[in-house]
Amino acid sequence: MSENITKSVSRAQIPSKYWASRPKLTQWIGRCFLRVFNWKVEGYLPTVTENQNIIIIGGPHTSNWDGVFGFAAILGLDAKITFFGKHSLFTQPILGRFLTYMGGIPVDKTKPGSGLTDVAIKNMAQLNGSLIVISPEGTRAKTERLKSGFLRIADAVDGKVFLGAFDFSKKRIVLDSFLDRSGDYEQDIAYVRAYYTNFEGKRPENY
Repeated sequence: MSENITKSVSRAQIPSKYWASRPKLTQWIGRCFLRVFNWKVEGYLPTVTENQNIIIIGGPHTSNWDGVFGFAAILGLDAKITFFGKHSLFTQPILGRFLTYMGGIPVDKTKPGSGLTDVAIKNMAQLNGSLIVISPEGTRAKTERLKSGFLRIADAVDGKVFLGAFDFSKKRIVLDSFLDRSGDYEQDIAYVRAYYTNFEGKRPENY
């Protein structure tokens, strides 16, 4: 990686194997958006083995603004990332095309076997090394418990879980480190829940 990490974000913060190679103008738009709002991406995603599947969890997820800054970061990083959204969003002409372009996959939870976890496992199992972004809360509304889907996905595709965070108090998106899993779902979920108390969401009362 020869690029210097800029004040806001740079694709040097992720391994080149995960670059999407989008047009430079598109990357520039993402970086400029973050600069205008004085946001930045801190940290980096370490180099991993060639076929490694990585599940990036991002929290605390408390507002639609998470998605706005998240998309800007994805463009600035030039990251080839998979994420999931309500199928109804993908039926909207402009929004649907944008979500698909960004790596989105529609999920219709009303259909059997079409839950987020099932869809994620199916898609990642077909890829030779991929990045997937998931909110461990599964919703931006307040919840008392994180969902175990990200751990189940990691087990199913022999993936690693990477900790990422939104911190509105310091206007930053953090690329932190891999989760050192204990093998106990309850223990790992409790750790992740406590971890996100170190960051402030847009609406702290929702976490």
